[in-house]
Amino acid sequence: PAAPPPPPTCSATMAHAVRSPCEPGHPRSLHVVGRSPDRENADLCGEYVFAGGHAGRPAYQKPGANTAIRYAPRCRRWVIDRQGLRDSDICAAYADDSQESPHPGCVELVWHIWDSRAQAHVADTEVAALDSPGTLSLIGRAVGRENHAAVGQYELIGIHHGRPTYRQPSGEAVLRFFAPEGRWLLSAAGATGNVCSAYADGAAAPHPACAELVWNFWEAHRSAFVPDPEVKTMSCPVLLHVIGRASDAENARICGTYHLAGAHGSRPLYVQPGTQNVIRYSAKTGRWLIDCDGLAEPSIFSRLYQWILSGDGSAASERCSAYADAGGAPHPGFCSLEWLVWETRLGRHNLDAAVRATTAPLAMQVVGREPTRENGDIVGEYLLAGTCCGRPAYAKSGSRMAIRFWAPMSRWVIDREGLRHSDHCVAYADDPGEAEHPASERGAWHVFESSRGLHLADPGVAVAVPADAPVSIQPAAAEQLAAGKRSHNGLAVGEAKRMRCADPFAGRGAQLRFATLGG
Repeated sequence: PAAPPPPPTCSATMAHAVRSPCEPGHPRSLHVVGRSPDRENADLCGEYVFAGGHAGRPAYQKPGANTAIRYAPRCRRWVIDRQGLRDSDICAAYADDSQESPHPGCVELVWHIWDSRAQAHVADTEVAALDSPGTLSLIGRAVGRENHAAVGQYELIGIHHGRPTYRQPSGEAVLRFFAPEGRWLLSAAGATGNVCSAYADGAAAPHPACAELVWNFWEAHRSAFVPDPEVKTMSCPVLLHVIGRASDAENARICGTYHLAGAHGSRPLYVQPGTQNVIRYSAKTGRWLIDCDGLAEPSIFSRLYQWILSGDGSAASERCSAYADAGGAPHPGFCSLEWLVWETRLGRHNLDAAVRATTAPLAMQVVGREPTRENGDIVGEYLLAGTCCGRPAYAKSGSRMAIRFWAPMSRWVIDREGLRHSDHCVAYADDPGEAEHPASERGAWHVFESSRGLHLADPGVAVAVPADAPVSIQPAAAEQLAAGKRSHNGLAVGEAKRMRCADPFAGRGAQLRFATLGG
């Protein structure tokens, strides 16, 4: 005799959520900056993503925590509350809203932070919630030119003269605003006044990630600042992935990881290492183009660098393997873009709804569900396996379990039956902010409980990006993901884990040179 097998773990159809009203036009995310790391409540700093409406205003929640920014109507304040979205006047920080700000990302708000020694909230004018990109890239300064070391990625670190300040993670340079002259400066971290190695006039620019800024670089041999129109500061990723084209379809080679290579006009330009693929913007048509033969011939190769170094748009061909209408997107790495791929048999580009360009991570980790509880086996690592409903989808190694997006209800779901179109699932989390991937959505996960016959919130469950997640799709993985082959063993992406790509901005050891601006 033997014990009978355990009953199957259940899933069920999701119930619809009732959403709070919220004004349109709110930022998708905010960054709280400025609290000194050694001070109490310094952990309030960081990114907060839109979490829906609360008390008639937009609310934001910190990834990986309950901490939220919400409006408290009784006292007419924006508050940062460690207990999340609730109706309470208790908070870790607040800012009086005398101007009826539409959202908390207004630099005019003065934040008061709780101080245990003072037993009161104390104003900290260095703290701000900013509607600014968390990172930006300075690109286009030619190799060999003075101050080429400024090229690279910059991270938001604080506020200066009422505007955001950015710093190179592994360098000495910062981008800061100098209000007396209405200029953005590229300077050393400890520099004061208008001492800088480059500047751009931009009194009206809310942050330096504006492609319209014209940067003037100090050149010692001329003893002057010289404009370099090819240098751009942009809010764009250094890597993005094209996924979803079936491996046996024409132009499946568009899939893979692309690296930021420079600027073409006022938009970023990407190349796929080891291939001839280029993603660039066409101002003529307002489209993002993927050209699989962009580096195929010496003349085309030279043309690419002419685009980067001279910005000569007249040299650019409109020929491409795939394109997407930009719709104002500052870079191509948004899942909302729909791609049309060239098909010779049709003699035209044809919409492929599965193809997406995304900045989503290549791996996800579900954590927090107790193993002894029903559906405890949702915990584990999931690898990128294609797209579903226009968003990245992930499959758990060794099983059919998958994380996918369900567009009709705007939810991320965990489904035992893989990548299908259904409202049946083991667990779900609402996505009011159109997150690019499930780790960006920090609402509560609801897990099915058979005893109650419905999905119940489990505050312990979260989806996160593993610290050792791969960052680049390797060729074997590209063939699978080109696919969305729905292969659930994840071998190709697993191999990528042992072949992490290098930082495209690494190795810039030269020091910047600085000078004081003239009048």
